[in-house]
Amino acid sequence: MSESSVALHLFLRWLNQTHEHRFHMAERSESGAMAIEDSLRLAIEVRPLLGPTESGEWLAARERIGEEIAAAVPGPIAIWLPAGADLPAGEPTTSEFIEHLRETAVKLGPHERTFVPLPINLFLRKSSDGGSVVSTTGGLNPHWARFTERVRGTFDLDSTRLHRLPESEEHLESLIETIVERSGRVEVGRIAEIETVDAWTVQRLEESEGVTIVGVPPLEAQDMGLAVRRNLRRILADVTHELRGADAGLKALVLLGYYPRIEVEGASIAMRGFSPALYSGLDFVCLVADGLVKPLIQPPA
Repeated sequence: MSESSVALHLFLRWLNQTHEHRFHMAERSESGAMAIEDSLRLAIEVRPLLGPTESGEWLAARERIGEEIAAAVPGPIAIWLPAGADLPAGEPTTSEFIEHLRETAVKLGPHERTFVPLPINLFLRKSSDGGSVVSTTGGLNPHWARFTERVRGTFDLDSTRLHRLPESEEHLESLIETIVERSGRVEVGRIAEIETVDAWTVQRLEESEGVTIVGVPPLEAQDMGLAVRRNLRRILADVTHELRGADAGLKALVLLGYYPRIEVEGASIAMRGFSPALYSGLDFVCLVADGLVKPLIQPPA
């Protein structure tokens, strides 16, 4: 199942549940579909906000590990790579990842999603006894203010191995407490390793077979804000033109995002800077990321 098919599947399920419809797929194309409910027709186009990637090496690696996962994990699933994370490579890394994934996925019912906890280390280095600050790089950077003034001394925290936190606020609070506690025991010039997990979302699907890995190579996820703004303007112009001529009462654009969490997506902000004339004629513009659907434009309830 392709990334676009996963996004389409999730969008239709969201639409039917949220707006009390009963749309089902009638026709498929390479980039979209026509769905019907009685005599009502819905034209849908799906576009990724990044890519498609031209890295043949990465695509080949994704295909290989997807086949290994499919042999070990029963049923159709989608795995949402956190932005910036690379595919597991080598042994025992790949086998351990697949086993973590299998243990998590077999517990999921239809449509359910959760995360695979992949063990990682953070590195906390103390540079001086003075001050009360932690300079942070990586996944914890957005949360630096929650612990920087609670430490005694000056520290550098390397959290570049952390790409996606679990959704639980309790997990973040516990991790912050661990960092603060460990900071009080590390000496100047020394590094403390802090064990935690990187959360890779896994989702049970129902209308396909096999494994879909949704993601892009790490380098292509850098400076994502600028790329999304540029690509989104082009996508809106192209898709709106295409859908205006579609024989359908409703028209939808589904955007596929590669954000670590849908709460930190940048497509909404980008759209606020565009003229509404750019997407006039579209009834729905929805973002699919991390296994969730977020409407950016939809008809009034």
